[in-house]
Amino acid sequence: MIELAAFQEHRMALALSDYLKSIGISNVIEVEPDRFSLILHHEQDSVRAEQELHHFLNNPQDARYWQASWQTGQVIKQKIDPNALTFKQVLDNMWARSGIVTLLVALLCIFVYIALLAAGKPVFDALSYPTNIKNTHEYWRLITPVFLHFSAMHIIFNLIWWWDLGGLIERTQSKMQLLGVFLATALLSNLGQSLAFGNANNFGGLSGVVYGLLGYVWLYPLANPRVGFRLQPAIVIFMVGWLVVGYSGILDNIIGQMANEAHLMGLLTGIILGCAFGLLHRLNGLPKLPSS
Repeated sequence: MIELAAFQEHRMALALSDYLKSIGISNVIEVEPDRFSLILHHEQDSVRAEQELHHFLNNPQDARYWQASWQTGQVIKQKIDPNALTFKQVLDNMWARSGIVTLLVALLCIFVYIALLAAGKPVFDALSYPTNIKNTHEYWRLITPVFLHFSAMHIIFNLIWWWDLGGLIERTQSKMQLLGVFLATALLSNLGQSLAFGNANNFGGLSGVVYGLLGYVWLYPLANPRVGFRLQPAIVIFMVGWLVVGYSGILDNIIGQMANEAHLMGLLTGIILGCAFGLLHRLNGLPKLPSS
């Protein structure tokens, strides 16, 4: 499945969706908190669909688009009432915004958090960063600190961002793309934080990876404008502002010392990956990778 475009108004997305269906291009609209994504079911339809998207954006009021909605029997709504959604629809919507890699990482974080509450030090010792990286043979510990969380707020905050940003990469590009970004940002953010702490291992959390995803999603569409998503500037401002606040130290006495170097290293890694893959896919003529 490939994301063709995203709209802020449901009626616009639905008009184009119904028109594409009327000419034999199968698609679906994914409802998100701040946008409506039009997803193609078949990669081979992408070239024709992009041509139709161009025509639609140049003249969205053309009668053929709105006639298509009447022919399909769809009702165009300006807004969707969230109170009308059933629990199953909410779950379906959450799943539509993610994928198997997104889900597995989230479940691992939750499982490790519960295990850490129950068992404490043995779990931490098994998953924390090695203090002597040159002599360790427990190579998984170079990655596993990202699964360690030390409070409910810590894990909730990280998983919300992971689900949105990681899910966006997985559903618009591929599982392997998300997995690669996850591993690279986890490795380098953990390394950066360990060096900053003088090879100490008393840190953990998915936030370094989250900042990596932020950098990737921020820079990828700038390097490859044909991609179907954009990161809202307000999100970038908030997250970079939070990074600056962390370095200021004003929150250390309230929420404890923050893993600032992990955040910064993750962000820089994501920016580099976003630029590199965006340019690579642009040169290869790829708007995005097909879902695997």
